[in-house]
Amino acid sequence: MSEDNDLPGGPANTAGGEDERVGYGNPPRRTRFRKGQSGNPAGRPRGARGLRNDLHAQLSARHMMEIKGRKIRGTRQEVALALLTMRAASGDLKAQALLLPLITQAFGFEDRGTGKGELSRQDQARLDSYLAELEEDHARVAGGANEEMGGEG
Repeated sequence: MSEDNDLPGGPANTAGGEDERVGYGNPPRRTRFRKGQSGNPAGRPRGARGLRNDLHAQLSARHMMEIKGRKIRGTRQEVALALLTMRAASGDLKAQALLLPLITQAFGFEDRGTGKGELSRQDQARLDSYLAELEEDHARVAGGANEEMGGEG
C-alpha cells in the first residue's frame, strides 16, 4: 500500500475533483465558515445574563429579617450568613457543617491571631501533665521490651 492510502484524508477521502485533503482538522471546503461570517450568527441574545450575574443580583439585593425579635438588615448574602452563624453558634450541627468549610475557604487553615499564641496557665498545665504521662508510658513500653530481650531495663 502507498503512504497516501494509509493516512486519513488520503486519496480515498478527497472531496470534489481537486486534490483537497479532507480529514481531522481539514473539513471539506463547502462546510467551512465563509470569510466574514460568524460561527454563531444568532449570537447571544440581548439581555441574557447567565447564572453568575443572576446569583450576584439576588445576593446583593437588600433584605430585612426578624429572628427572635431581633431585626437583621443587609444584603441577602449578609442576612443568610448571619442566620447561618447564629444557628451554628447555638449548636445546630448542620449549620456548623456548612459554616466550617466556608470559614476555611475564606480564611485558610492558619490561625488568624496576631503574633505567637500562648496557652493559659491551666491549659499549659494540662498539656505538661499529658506529655509527662506519654513519656512515662513510652519509658514503660521501652523498658518492657528491653527486659523481654534480656537487656537492661
